[in-house]
Amino acid sequence: MKKCDSNTNPNPKSLFEDVMEIIKHISMLLSIGSGKPLVMKHPTGTIYQNSFAPADLNSVELGSEEDGMIKLPPYSAIASYVSNYQRVIAQIFMPRPNASSVMNSSIVLERNTKALTQFNISDPNATVIFSAKPNVNVSLVLFLSYGSPPNSTYYSNTTILSSSGNYRWILPSKMFQGTPGVWYINVGPFNSSWKPGLTLQIASFMTKCMYWDTKSEVWSTHGCRVGNKTTPDLTQCLCNHLTLFGSSFFVMPNYVDLSCTAELFATVTENFVVLALLCAFFGLYLIMLLGACYADRRASSKRKMTLLEDNHACAQYNYLISVQTGHRKNAGTSSNVTVRLIGTEGESETHTLTDPDKPVFERGSVDMFLLANPFPLGDLRNLRLQHDNCGGHPSWYINKVTIQDLQTRQVWHFLCDCWLSTDHGDGMTKRTFSAARSNEIASFRNIFQTRTSTGFRDEHIWVSIVDPPSRSPFTRAQRVSCCMSLLLCTMAINIAFWNIPEDQASPVLFSMGSMEITWQEIMVGIECGLLMFPINILIITIFRSIKPRVPSKTKKRSDEESFKVQAVTIPSILKETEEMLFLVSKSQRNKISELHRLESSSDLFPALDRVHDLIQLMQGECESDHHWVYCSKFILCCLSHLLLCLDKLNKSFASPDEYQQALNTTNVLVRKAEMVYTSHMTYCPPPVRRKKTSAGCWLPWWCVFVGWFLLLSISGVSTFFTLLYGFQYGKQKSIKWVISLGLSLFQSIFILQPLKVIGVAVVFALLLKPVAVEETEEIDQVLSGKKMIRKVRAQRHITV
Repeated sequence: MKKCDSNTNPNPKSLFEDVMEIIKHISMLLSIGSGKPLVMKHPTGTIYQNSFAPADLNSVELGSEEDGMIKLPPYSAIASYVSNYQRVIAQIFMPRPNASSVMNSSIVLERNTKALTQFNISDPNATVIFSAKPNVNVSLVLFLSYGSPPNSTYYSNTTILSSSGNYRWILPSKMFQGTPGVWYINVGPFNSSWKPGLTLQIASFMTKCMYWDTKSEVWSTHGCRVGNKTTPDLTQCLCNHLTLFGSSFFVMPNYVDLSCTAELFATVTENFVVLALLCAFFGLYLIMLLGACYADRRASSKRKMTLLEDNHACAQYNYLISVQTGHRKNAGTSSNVTVRLIGTEGESETHTLTDPDKPVFERGSVDMFLLANPFPLGDLRNLRLQHDNCGGHPSWYINKVTIQDLQTRQVWHFLCDCWLSTDHGDGMTKRTFSAARSNEIASFRNIFQTRTSTGFRDEHIWVSIVDPPSRSPFTRAQRVSCCMSLLLCTMAINIAFWNIPEDQASPVLFSMGSMEITWQEIMVGIECGLLMFPINILIITIFRSIKPRVPSKTKKRSDEESFKVQAVTIPSILKETEEMLFLVSKSQRNKISELHRLESSSDLFPALDRVHDLIQLMQGECESDHHWVYCSKFILCCLSHLLLCLDKLNKSFASPDEYQQALNTTNVLVRKAEMVYTSHMTYCPPPVRRKKTSAGCWLPWWCVFVGWFLLLSISGVSTFFTLLYGFQYGKQKSIKWVISLGLSLFQSIFILQPLKVIGVAVVFALLLKPVAVEETEEIDQVLSGKKMIRKVRAQRHITV
């Protein structure tokens, strides 16, 4: 028998795979004739090749039981099948040196008691080998059932074991009827043959036989079954055809006897290592949970979207401004920040970005403001930011500003990344930024930075506890609880698969220096990943996808009271009229010349004449667009409010005739403005709304209870099995496991997860997929609040 030197040859192993494939095809075409077998060995398998005359196939053997043997039956049994090569009975032995040992359990049976064993069937083609050897010569009766323990009336299969059958039961795959899940075997004495001191040694393992189907090019179990001579180290396959064979051995986690739970927990005084570790983790979890709840309460007050107080009540073209402060040291500012939008069709007035109910522009924060303008500004070109350099820390590092037109959903990005400070950068506190072009938004640098920041603050579950996204529905308390559940689940899986004997025959898939990754390690990693799916994917996805419940508006009464105290005077009417003309003059299309300050009631009439000229201009426009719709709507709202004020002010004018003239002129302008607005509204084409982007499917708010139920359930089960395995291992092995667990957690938190975040950021950057603008229903609430304010403002003088 010849053997190739695959273990000592310096050539790469892939070369042997190619050589083996060539030799296999050549040997099929050539007749060896010498009767000497050709053996080709490789870490992935062994091929035996020889040619015989049909009469020489009598009980022929290829190989040996040590290296792997193929033994054919006597020629008389296969003579009728050899001539046409259609059906041959074969015995194939495939050794598994250094295979994992099977965990045995020893159970003492008392009178009228039975031993219950459970195992999980995940592969519908697997065969289970079950043995129950008593210490005395008695017969045993076994019952098999699915889902729940069997009894005398509920079972799917039964058998009787005796010494003649070596107390062994082979359960082929068809006995499980292709049903994966938990199966139970009940073992007890047959016909009351119990004897005092009866002890059972119970062992079980899974295996299966597969062959390479050359037609479909897949591994198949058709025509093969597991033989009676199968052991944990050796699989006997009985097949009705000749081909290339292989076997699969499913190694279950370390065995633990659930029936001995009370006995194992009673050893807590001797082995408290795992219990102490869990108590320390739970204590740390409670401390972090209290801190997370406090931080969530503070963050909820800062999450509010701000309706700018200096918005004109009649301005109804809305822009959503999202300002992102950088994460650099001392990036937040105490200064008063102002903003001005500049577009192709005009510019807005200067607005102060402030909120009386919460601090703004803190380090790493994302503040959202609703700015209202009388008319659309067209395509935004520039953004002008400025602060007054006041307060204890006036310096401000602005990262990015995103502006969204709420009517058309069009979005503009302003990539700032600079200081507005007298102490940092170029010393300027006023800057004008240009809107980013498409290539700048989709650049690798921008997408990579955005995705990396978002990944560490949201997707890295451990780091996100410290600084989660400000507007994420996934709270800190939920993140801390998910981390704890993830830790407990990791501990349970780690301790269940810990210290499994290494399979020396497992092929090495990757090698770099002294580091090697074997197929066995890959399979254990896959099994652990599948067991981690509920906590790592399902629960976190539920918390991340729950639709946030927007709090109701609570300031309605205070807003109404603040408006009622204001009185109507000639100066207030002049100021509002001057403000109306000033705002519409910001657009060149309105053709409003420079306006002088209105100081007396006589100045009101020239101002109304300018309003009449603007109405005439809008009436003469034959083509309607959104500019004229919103301008006419703004003028109509302002004139209606002006008319309401004049109705309540009849003694402040120089003469009754002057008052009546102002009242009549305003009344006529209101009617004309209403006609112009109705005309433009009727013929104006609907706005071209861009497709609304969405981060995914939102779950109803009550799904949070489902997430908490799953989280608590998995945490409880993981804690139970971690303690059970820890008590079974003993004190010394538990200490070694704790050390390996620490190294595993360090690798996962500080190496694997950061690499995953960076890898995802690189992939998205290479695919040039920018981060979508966040959509929130809080916009609708803010807009409804804005309508309420306008309504109260229109009626504020009735009670004066």
